[in-house]
Amino acid sequence: MHLPFANLQVKHWNPGASAPLILPVHVICNTSDDDLHANIRANAARPRQMMRRWVKSEAPHTGIAVLVGSGPSLAESLGEIRQHQDAGHTIFAMNGAARFLHDHGVTAAYQVMIDPREETKQLVGPAHDHLIASQCHPAVFEALPHAKLYHLQIEGIDDDLPEYPHPFALVGGAASVGNTSTVLAYVLGYRTMHIYGYDSSHRDAQSHAFHQKMNDGEPNCLVTWNGRDYRTSLTMKLQAEKFQETGRLLEGAGCAIHVHGSGLLPDMWNTPPDVLPEREKYQRMWAIPGYRQFAPGQEAAATFLEVVKPDDLVLDFGSGTGRGALAISKAGVDVFMVDFASNCRDNAALHLPFLDHDLSEPCALRAPYGYCTDVMEHIPPDQVETVIRNIMTSAGTVFFQIATVPDAFGAVINQRLHLTVQPHAWWADLFIRLGFAVTWQADQGHQSQFVIKRV
Repeated sequence: MHLPFANLQVKHWNPGASAPLILPVHVICNTSDDDLHANIRANAARPRQMMRRWVKSEAPHTGIAVLVGSGPSLAESLGEIRQHQDAGHTIFAMNGAARFLHDHGVTAAYQVMIDPREETKQLVGPAHDHLIASQCHPAVFEALPHAKLYHLQIEGIDDDLPEYPHPFALVGGAASVGNTSTVLAYVLGYRTMHIYGYDSSHRDAQSHAFHQKMNDGEPNCLVTWNGRDYRTSLTMKLQAEKFQETGRLLEGAGCAIHVHGSGLLPDMWNTPPDVLPEREKYQRMWAIPGYRQFAPGQEAAATFLEVVKPDDLVLDFGSGTGRGALAISKAGVDVFMVDFASNCRDNAALHLPFLDHDLSEPCALRAPYGYCTDVMEHIPPDQVETVIRNIMTSAGTVFFQIATVPDAFGAVINQRLHLTVQPHAWWADLFIRLGFAVTWQADQGHQSQFVIKRV
C-alpha cells in the first residue's frame, strides 16, 4: 500500500560531480497489501467485534483529548500530562507511550495502535482500554481479546468487511498512528485536543523518549524548517508533513488543537504566518499531495502555444510540477524549468532541464521565450518589480498568467501564499510603467493573462 505522496528527495554527490544526483524516494507501507488485508479480514470477523466492540461516530462533546506520542520531548512533558489526568481529561497513548506513561504514574484511557506487523504485539501496554486498528496483526488481538477495534479508511477495505448489524466508523488520517489518533479522537466526539510527544524528529540521536527496538535501523534524512535542520526518519518526515494538512482540516471542522513540546512537527505547526522563509514555505507546500493536484501551467500551455507560437527555447519561470513544461515539450518546443523548490517537480518531469533558482535574484539563463504561470501573485509586494525585470532580462517575449484572488490552500500550513493580489488593470499598468509592451491580454476575472515583450 502506498502511503500519501511525500515527494522525498535524497541528494547524493558522486566524486568530482559539479551537482548532486537527486534521487526520488517514495515511502510505502511496512507490510504487503496481501498481509494487510488478510489481517483486516481475520480481525473483522472476530465474534466479540461482530457483537459490539467497534468504534462508531459519537456526538461532539466538551471532553478534552490528550494525545501522547513517544517523541523525546515526552519525558519533559510528564508534569503537564499528569495535570491533564488529574483534571479528568482523556489520555490517548500511541504505541509504547502507554507503558512509558504507566511507568511514570499515568495510566492512559486508551492505547492506540495501527502498525500491521506481528512484532507490534511487543508494544502492548497498560491502559484502561485499547483502540486497535483492524489492520493490526491478529497476534495483537490475541494479547488484547477485549480491545475495541476501528477501521482505517484505506483503499479496498470494503471488500474485507462482513455485514454488521450496527454502525461503525471509517477513520482517516493516515501516515502514522499519531495522525490517525487525531481523527479517531474527532470521531469519538472530542473537539479540543492537546498533543504531546509528536516530535517527528530525533534529539541527541534518540528517536523516542525510550528505546523502541522496532525502530532500530530506520533510514534517516535531514529536513530543514525555518532555517533549522532536523534529523528524522522517512516515516516521521511524512507524519510531520501530513499532520499540517490533517490538523488544519480538523480545525476547519471545529477543533481546537494545541501542539506542545519541540521537534519538527510542533515547530512546523507553531510557526506563525509570514515568519517562514519563502523557499521553505513552498518546499513544505509541495510536500502536501493536495497542493499538486492542480497545475495551472498545464492548463495554460495550450493558450501559450496558440498565442505566442514559440519556435525556440522556452524558460518556464516558477515551473512547479513541470506539467506545463511537459505540455510545451510534447508540442516539440525545447523548455528549461526554473523554480526555487526542487521538490515541486512530478517524477514525470524530472528528465527536463531544471535550475534551482530564486527569481528575486538575476538569472543567467537566456532564451527567446518565457512562460510564467501563477507565480507573480506569490511574490512579496516589495519584490514584484525586481522579479518582473529579472524574468524579462532572461526572455524577450514572456507569457504571464497571474491569479487575481486570494489563495485557499496556504492555511493548510498556516501560511499565506498569494502575497500580491491585484486586479487585471493594475498588472497591465505595471508592465507598461516598467517599460515593457503588452502585446496581448485576457482578463478572466479570477486570473489574468498577458504576453509581454521587451521594447
